[in-house]
Amino acid sequence: MQKKQLSFCKIIIVLLLVSLSMSLFLTYNDIFIKKRSNAIYIKSSNPEDVIDSLKQSGFELNRVDIELLKLIDLPKEGWYKIEENPKGRFYFFYELLHNQADTMGIVIFAGDTVDEIFSRLAKDMKLDKKEFIKYYTKYSKFLEGEILGDKYTIAKHADEEVLVRYLLDISNKQLHFFAKEKFGSLYTHNQLHKAIIMASIIHKESNNLKEMPTIASVINNRIKKGMRLQMDGTLCYGKYSHKIVTSKRIKEDTSHFNTYKHKGLPPYPICTVTINALDAVISPKETDYLYFMLNRDGTHTFTKDYNEHRKNIKKFRKKKKEAKKSSDKKLVKKKVKEPTKIKEVEEKKEIKEEPKNNIKIEKNIDINITKRSKDINETLLSVF
Repeated sequence: MQKKQLSFCKIIIVLLLVSLSMSLFLTYNDIFIKKRSNAIYIKSSNPEDVIDSLKQSGFELNRVDIELLKLIDLPKEGWYKIEENPKGRFYFFYELLHNQADTMGIVIFAGDTVDEIFSRLAKDMKLDKKEFIKYYTKYSKFLEGEILGDKYTIAKHADEEVLVRYLLDISNKQLHFFAKEKFGSLYTHNQLHKAIIMASIIHKESNNLKEMPTIASVINNRIKKGMRLQMDGTLCYGKYSHKIVTSKRIKEDTSHFNTYKHKGLPPYPICTVTINALDAVISPKETDYLYFMLNRDGTHTFTKDYNEHRKNIKKFRKKKKEAKKSSDKKLVKKKVKEPTKIKEVEEKKEIKEEPKNNIKIEKNIDINITKRSKDINETLLSVF
């Protein structure tokens, strides 16, 4: 009799435990996961990275969620989409493993400022530029230059915070690897910051990969001799990012970006940089050059002697005047002889150029291109 009662009690206890487990299971599944973003970027399959990615994207995880994520197979690195109304907490984990987000490619070119990057990104994705700037300010270490010029793959439905953190995470991985390799594992914030400042000056002066190490040598040589850098590129900061530097600007600008007036480097990077420019900073060409001048073909003429530099400038100005006169004469000749023909050509040209207003789908894009004036490389952010 006692054995029967004991067996019955065991059955009751088992049923109660099963019932309790089912109740807890259903209760847990019914707890709504609060989220902020429909798209999340998973850094890696490491449980800590998955948990961190979810938290960064605004998902509120409890202790059970965290323990479950340590036990199940986790998603690979990439973008994932969470539906607006998940069927339950377990369905959330299913989505996390299987529901990859629609993505698109973007290109951020060297020479962009933070303001320009997020102006174009906000326009293309119909998001808020102010929100972008707010989150960049919150999470970045540098005022400029922390997002590298590169190609990125982003989720089409990600919000501002998720995108900012993604761009910074990817860039900082590359910057950390670069700094560790070049300066050693105990590199300092100042070492990296200085390298980015110099790389940003190089990008403002040239987009020619072959010339970058030579320009880096000029910067080093002038600093070693205690000379002012006297480079126009340093004045292309903030709202002046892509404006031509005039003699009036040089006289009136009193900021420490004006290297005609102040010695040393500007206080912080002036634009987006690439790993190519950073490599040039760390491994400059060995030269005794102190001066360089921009040629009409985009290359530079380098010299170590000031008088020779002045002669090069005079030659350049003379050729420029001659080219302008020759161009003016040809234009006048055409206007006199063929007015009707010119008009017809212009009309045809207008018709042909209309489709160019559409966004181009480009796959082979040079991220080192730097915009030097208003009419060059007008679109710096492209969808490919």
